[in-house]
Amino acid sequence: MFVEQLYKMRYIIDITPKQSQTIQKYLEKGNYGSISQFISTAIENQLALEENDIIDLMPYKPAQEAQRTKNPTTAIASGNFEKYSLKNIPGFNAVIDAPEYKNLVYASQSIPENQAWIWGQINKIFPVKVGVRILHQLLATKQSIELNEFLEIVAKEAAFLGDMIRDYETKNSRMRGEKISPALPSTDEKSLNRYKFQFMVYLRRDGLMDGAMSLMKFCNVYEEKKKQMISITESGLNFSSINNPVLDENNFDLSLNDEERFFYINHIKENVKGEYAAIRWMLEKIKTGNNTRELLNAEIEKSFAKSWGNSTTPAVINTQRAGITARMFELGLIEKEKVGIYVTYSASEIGQKLFLK
Repeated sequence: MFVEQLYKMRYIIDITPKQSQTIQKYLEKGNYGSISQFISTAIENQLALEENDIIDLMPYKPAQEAQRTKNPTTAIASGNFEKYSLKNIPGFNAVIDAPEYKNLVYASQSIPENQAWIWGQINKIFPVKVGVRILHQLLATKQSIELNEFLEIVAKEAAFLGDMIRDYETKNSRMRGEKISPALPSTDEKSLNRYKFQFMVYLRRDGLMDGAMSLMKFCNVYEEKKKQMISITESGLNFSSINNPVLDENNFDLSLNDEERFFYINHIKENVKGEYAAIRWMLEKIKTGNNTRELLNAEIEKSFAKSWGNSTTPAVINTQRAGITARMFELGLIEKEKVGIYVTYSASEIGQKLFLK
């Protein structure tokens, strides 16, 4: 105990009166034993996010929305992931129109389409690819499937795949930055729900869609006879139909190949304008010397805080920066150099060629 205390560091931080009141509210509820525990938890969460793990830094989905999911998943799938390989999926090509911008969660926030960044806790594209491929297989003989049924199946299957990849990464001593398993769920209910509602899709009570698969316009959700149904869009089908290292080759070292990366970039350029604009903006800022976390956070606040609204706190800005840079890294658009706790970003050759020409 004495040794542990000896090596602890003491920092003095400034917080606003509103932040202090909010923290006190959670202390009074008994959620945390002390303000030190609260701050320590916040630090651990942010460190996990910075190192490309998915965490619950802030509520992503209203609690009442989570309660709408029936029969929470408690066990992983049977283990037959081979059926999701392209060679085993019949060529049925029924698709649905992509969701319009006005039908996505951004509509409730009044954010211009070219400034609507995908939420930062969605910091990987591969988990979305997994969901799109599973939806593709489930729709091999029909146009749509009930949303709750899809979410239960996809969470189980993604957890099974995640366990397979994590086992491989452990056995092969993969470092954190080399892992492709972060963001795939475990069998823990909280992890499964996070995957469903952050990386897949759900229909809010106000009728707007949220979740990466809908925000990226790879699926659409509609109501039919009081049931919520999900279908795949043409872009989703095309993305799914590209060979994937993990799903089609059992290669657990690479999440996306070059064809998938180029497809995604071309897709967002035409269909997800906020994501494309965010990547281009980040690369331009990095090129001009704003190549650290702190500098990029300052630039984001300067350029977007006003249009994003009063809830754009430093934590939100930091989360948005961490999420977009993680997605860009997976796409091979930026490179990172880490010395101790300091990270410096640079635009990759392909990033410069595609976005800064």
